[in-house]
Amino acid sequence: MTIQLTWDDLLIKDFGADDASLWIAEWPTLVSGRFHPVFMSKFGDWFLRRSDGTTGLLDVLEGTLTTIAKSTAEFDDALNEIEWQEKHLLSWLVYELHQDGKIPAKSQCYGFTPHPGVGGQIDRCTTMLFDIPVWQTICSQTLFPRQ
Repeated sequence: MTIQLTWDDLLIKDFGADDASLWIAEWPTLVSGRFHPVFMSKFGDWFLRRSDGTTGLLDVLEGTLTTIAKSTAEFDDALNEIEWQEKHLLSWLVYELHQDGKIPAKSQCYGFTPHPGVGGQIDRCTTMLFDIPVWQTICSQTLFPRQ
């Protein structure tokens, strides 16, 4: 049986402003100023748009915030490229996980155990389902331990 992924399989976009504020609050050292969450990957990475149209990627596996598009149009064009989806949305891994029947429910995402920041691997064998706020906390505390 061939599985065809949709945007709903690759993106988390049905969260409210209150949830987004709570979840993004786990990243105070990286995220400041005004932004609008565009969506999250199914692995909890944030795609954040600034008022100047730039889009940043908050990578929860590396603990980095980088600009990935200088305009909305540039971001939209990139989003439709297979290579971009494989790199930023891990679409190849989502496909494998769907084949395994591992599909996150609403308010869940994929995560890895152990976290890659402490030597974990990014593959289907180390992938688990997490509630989004739990995964955000695990990632931020792994990469930026609080004293």
